[in-house]
Amino acid sequence: MVKLFGKESQVEKYGQTHVEIVYESIMKLKEVMSCFYRGNFVELDKKVDELSKLEHDADTIRRKMELEFYHGAFLPFDREDRIVLAELVDSVSDMAEATGFSISLSRLVFPSKGQGDFEKFMDVIIETVSVLKQCIEKLDEDMGDSIAKAHEVEDLEDVADSIERKIIKTLYQLYKEEKIDILTLIELKNITTKLGNIVDRAENASDRALIIAAKRRG
Repeated sequence: MVKLFGKESQVEKYGQTHVEIVYESIMKLKEVMSCFYRGNFVELDKKVDELSKLEHDADTIRRKMELEFYHGAFLPFDREDRIVLAELVDSVSDMAEATGFSISLSRLVFPSKGQGDFEKFMDVIIETVSVLKQCIEKLDEDMGDSIAKAHEVEDLEDVADSIERKIIKTLYQLYKEEKIDILTLIELKNITTKLGNIVDRAENASDRALIIAAKRRG
């Protein structure tokens, strides 16, 4: 690929830093969830503040990337897709932050049943973003590997969907059995949907990486 004045190299470095921070935000969300299970909202609020800081850091790197694009990094046919990719990756940390805030505001007592499925859900979310991270890191090194990772993200999205549906089904069952009230049902369903949206956004980013790879193959 043609390198113009080293700008592409700088953007690639920013891109790797950006996706690393986004991944760290997902790991921080896992810490938020752990506090949620225990009902430790004092510690949870601290973790949400840390999550917000990571989201801000990701935004800062994304803006630096956009400035490099503005100043001519990458050829025009590649530039638009790169900008969209950065925005899609950034949206993953945006949703992680939104999920953390929702949990913090809820002040819910987590039900005794269902923690195991939430933990599995969180593990799949982390794995999905980890594979997305690898997909982007390989985009400028090994397109074949990058494409394979993008397809892996798609497979993980299917697994996440299955867990999300199971959790929502369990929540409705708990409500019918009067083990949780309607507010708890609504709040936990909202949190579950937000967690699922993280994976959806990661898949959207991986789809854009596929487009970039396909255009390069020409």
